[in-house]
Amino acid sequence: MGEQGTGDTDRDKLAEQLEKVTKEFRDFSYIISHDLKAPLRGIKALADWLSEDYSDKLDDDGREQMALLVKRVNRMHNLLDGVLEYSRVGRVQEEHAQINLNELLTEIIDMASVPENIKVTVDENMPTIICEEKCVIQIFENLIKNAVTYMDKDQGTVHISFADDGESWKFSVKDNGPGIPEDQFEKIFKIFQTLQAKDEFESTGVGLTIVKKIVEMYGGKVWPESTIGEGTTFYFTLPKKIAVTQDSPAEATTAN
Repeated sequence: MGEQGTGDTDRDKLAEQLEKVTKEFRDFSYIISHDLKAPLRGIKALADWLSEDYSDKLDDDGREQMALLVKRVNRMHNLLDGVLEYSRVGRVQEEHAQINLNELLTEIIDMASVPENIKVTVDENMPTIICEEKCVIQIFENLIKNAVTYMDKDQGTVHISFADDGESWKFSVKDNGPGIPEDQFEKIFKIFQTLQAKDEFESTGVGLTIVKKIVEMYGGKVWPESTIGEGTTFYFTLPKKIAVTQDSPAEATTAN
């Protein structure tokens, strides 16, 4: 009895420590995503002013450096937004609702500002699921943006499809972009990690991390398959019976 009691106490202490660390991370994320934005806005305003009002007093190299400064300030702003969005996953709960993916994906694609040279298509008769709408938007929006950001073809394609995988829905987002080396598959899901130079692409390295966190929160999994030079397909599953594994025990079943 004594040994069992000691084990229960240790687990309780571990649970308390985990809860404390989680709260500290959320508080830290909030601070860096809010308090750091004020001085960053000031830097951006000054950089924009110098770029506009003093461009004629700068040589070509000076104008190039000012443009680079503005670009990096914007990226820092987007990084802070990404950290805040990541910290909210699983913490800010919404009601589960019936989501018609045929309708929602049309809205997501319209909002994504996809360039004219990239065509996004969707399978017919996508399923209706019961989930948090914001989380579903985040998943598809980030996967579409990822495909668009790194597209290297003059005529790009992104296709969204699904399959009935028994107890889960299996979704895929396929592009004809540059592809991803297999030894980089794990890296792409780590926060702030990108495979290309950050000054060449407008990417924060947060989007795929958010996708992974949401999918795993619902008890699903996400993984890529890729061929260099031909493209990448991101697969993810969502159980038909949703059981949120972080911060909320809420359950819901999908509708057919």
